[in-house]
Amino acid sequence: MKPTKLSVALAREAYEVRRQEAHGWLRGTTAGRTVARTIRGIADIEIADRAMTLAAQEFTSVLPLIVAVGTIGNLDAVSETFADQVGIDPGSLTSVTRTTADAIESSPPTFAAFGVIGILMVLVSGTSFARALGRVYGKVWDVPVLTLRGWWRWVAVLLAVAAALGLLGRVRLVNSVEWVGPPLAIVGEALVWFGLWMAVPYLLTAGRLAGRVLWATGALTSAGLTLVGMAGVIYLPRAIASAQGKFGELGVVFTGITWMFVQSAVVVAATVVVKAAALDEGVLGRLLRGPVPEQLAVVPPETPPDAPPDPPTADVHDLPRADRTG
Repeated sequence: MKPTKLSVALAREAYEVRRQEAHGWLRGTTAGRTVARTIRGIADIEIADRAMTLAAQEFTSVLPLIVAVGTIGNLDAVSETFADQVGIDPGSLTSVTRTTADAIESSPPTFAAFGVIGILMVLVSGTSFARALGRVYGKVWDVPVLTLRGWWRWVAVLLAVAAALGLLGRVRLVNSVEWVGPPLAIVGEALVWFGLWMAVPYLLTAGRLAGRVLWATGALTSAGLTLVGMAGVIYLPRAIASAQGKFGELGVVFTGITWMFVQSAVVVAATVVVKAAALDEGVLGRLLRGPVPEQLAVVPPETPPDAPPDPPTADVHDLPRADRTG
């Protein structure tokens, strides 16, 4: 298999890590250095700020898309899924739209045209979520961020997230099956998250990441989001009921955004962990980076800044006449 530019860059970075970080109680072992890189990566990416930005963009991008789709189709499955995941029911936000639709039922083409235009506007403005996510991948993996030329990738990510929520709505129906239903639903949810978070970094990095890195990112993100979803089944109903009783609908929105923040933190943290593991100089790192010839990974040592300069080479014409003849 031919090594990619990214795999070679990762191998060289891993070589530098092994050469420079071999001291200290935490950095004295391969596993310790991976943990240290993870902690440093989480601090460098400013995970709290990134997660809050993603949560806010998801609320203002994905949620309006779901509501817009609900104006011209069936919103129930996706609405219930979104409510299960973050505690916000988009169906409650479309009551005015549905009332208006019933009032102008005599002219369905006009309403349909309005729905399509609305969806197009949401798609154009809603790519902010994908752009924010692309900046995360660009900083973690040190790859170029998409420009306007790759606008279709932002739209594809937004549609992929909405489609994944729709699939989760179908998966949750398995819960009604006795005994085997809940375990199958958990497995199905993990598979949906795995497919989504393997495709999203591929789209937002323009295919620069190796396949094994995408697999690892999808698997780790899926595991984290599945665990968060299982915790949300217990936590969210109580938190939503308490927040709604104290603050009304504003409390519901605040709780939903808080849970989106937790999910976004999982996405960012999983990416950082995979990058730290890819820089591992042991077996794990070599598995993630792929085959790289050893000579490509070795970086020539740099000249120390305090080393004396090499003596200048004298030109034969600058020598005394007696020395020219030897």
